[in-house]
Amino acid sequence: MFFMRLDEEKAARKYPDRVLIAKLVKLAASYRLYFAVLAATVFSRVALSMFNPYVTKFLIDSAVSGNLPALAFWSGVFLILIAAGLVVGFAGDYSSSYLANRVMYDLRSRMYQHLYRVHLSAVAEEPVGRIVSRITNDVDTIGFVAATGLINTLADVLTIGGAMLMMWSLSPQLSLVAYAMLPLIVVANLVVLRRARRAYRETRRKIAEVTSRISQDVAGAAVVQAFSFRRQRNVEEFRRINEENLRANVQAEAASSSMNVAMAAIEALGTVLILVYGGNLVMRGLATVGTLVAFYGYLASFFRPLRMLVMFLTTLQSTMAAAERVFIFLEEWKPEPDEGDVSEPPQLGEVEFRDVVFGYKEGQPVLKGVSFKVKPGEFAAIVGPTGAGKTTIVSLLLRFYEPWSGQILIDGVDVRRYKLSALRSAVLMIPQEPLLVSGTVLENILLANPEATREEVEAAIKALGLWDLVESLPQGLDTPVLEGGKNLSVGQRQLVSLLRVFVANPRILVLDEATSSIDPRTEARLQAALEKLIEGRTAIVIAHRLQTIVRADHIIVIEDGRVVEEGRHEELLAKGGVYAKLYGIQMAAAEAARA
Repeated sequence: MFFMRLDEEKAARKYPDRVLIAKLVKLAASYRLYFAVLAATVFSRVALSMFNPYVTKFLIDSAVSGNLPALAFWSGVFLILIAAGLVVGFAGDYSSSYLANRVMYDLRSRMYQHLYRVHLSAVAEEPVGRIVSRITNDVDTIGFVAATGLINTLADVLTIGGAMLMMWSLSPQLSLVAYAMLPLIVVANLVVLRRARRAYRETRRKIAEVTSRISQDVAGAAVVQAFSFRRQRNVEEFRRINEENLRANVQAEAASSSMNVAMAAIEALGTVLILVYGGNLVMRGLATVGTLVAFYGYLASFFRPLRMLVMFLTTLQSTMAAAERVFIFLEEWKPEPDEGDVSEPPQLGEVEFRDVVFGYKEGQPVLKGVSFKVKPGEFAAIVGPTGAGKTTIVSLLLRFYEPWSGQILIDGVDVRRYKLSALRSAVLMIPQEPLLVSGTVLENILLANPEATREEVEAAIKALGLWDLVESLPQGLDTPVLEGGKNLSVGQRQLVSLLRVFVANPRILVLDEATSSIDPRTEARLQAALEKLIEGRTAIVIAHRLQTIVRADHIIVIEDGRVVEEGRHEELLAKGGVYAKLYGIQMAAAEAARA
């Protein structure tokens, strides 16, 4: 059973321990200067700790012999060592804290930047909470251990070695008794550490589930609160996840605590044996009282670092689990390929799909040989039933995903030849629900082009006839935007999206029917402004309501991942095919709603 569990544990791990440790050491190596300062303080503390018990021996022996000058001298030395230890300890604690936080800051920044370079398919498949947990909880765990654990471990090893040498110099007989405890410590380590590794990996997984659930429920709080039955179910599900997290943490703490108990028991046994045997040596005149007291002091310097070393090894199990998740994120979540040789953005805006096949899961294609062409400056619409593949076409155009086969061309050049920056500067997408970030309304507009001026934005708003929408904002363009733009109306958020088109000045504009969630009056005004904006640009609209694209130059009908019809509105109605049926259903529904 033991070997079965060990095999399961190895199978669950992506990286062996030696690989993870090597990666942590490499991470720490980039902070060599900081480590040098920290090492100086740590090693000074170790050296001082080696002198203290020895000075204590001379203090006690001087007191027992009645040698007052020697007692005064060694008392002064003892106070100097204590003061030096306090100064070195403060410097070490400060250096350790600074280094740990610096490592966390740099690692978290590196992960955040990587998140924006990573291929969208990896992000889409991972729950948001788990990504957040990697960048927050896992980095916190790594930071303190990678920054201070390694150097403190070395210090503990040196302290143990120094204590063993000093103990041997005082009394070889007592030293052999102390050394006899080492096999017990090794056995205790082997038993507990494997258990701790499994427990800490489970805590990493469970805290990620808790974070993921909180992120999901906070984002959908308004919807959940509208359904009382769902609210209760969410509470029950979170309680279950939280209880599993509680059990995982309790088990991990139990593994850690069991090691503390084992070490305390071994230390107590060793101390009793030393005092009994050492007292016997003192009574027989084979050792002085000062020697026994000094040896007892070194015994603390022998067992305490051993306990800290064992605690570090236990904590290291949590760090290994966290490090594994972080390094998988940084090394196996591949950045988007950007090997294009064309650095200039396309100028005409012609878009062509040639027999494109693509799916999100192997063996399950969403697009099945899609081919169409949108001419420069053309107003094209992509329509079709839900799940037909409309949004997938846009994702491929922007190279969020790569087609399995076929080609996507802009101005006759395969999109894979364009640098991503060149491609995406020429193609701007306006989703149904625009992304707004913290800042002002103006700052959100200028996201598309920071070089645009306030005067240019104001001129564009007036030219589009939308100035009154800006005036309806509490502070106009300087109105602060809360997270996700929740303090703005849908129309005001879409105004930001349209103005981004102006400042970005893209060659190709893609719209996911961006005005469909607005009241009819505001929609009509934004639609009119949008028509002004798309003049002279290639515009591709993912249409859900067909009455909004009756004036399109080119309508592409998608069904079951294939292009089944193409043409203008009147031509497609005359054919009586898929488009005519969809249009008829929507018109009938609209008439029924008016009735």
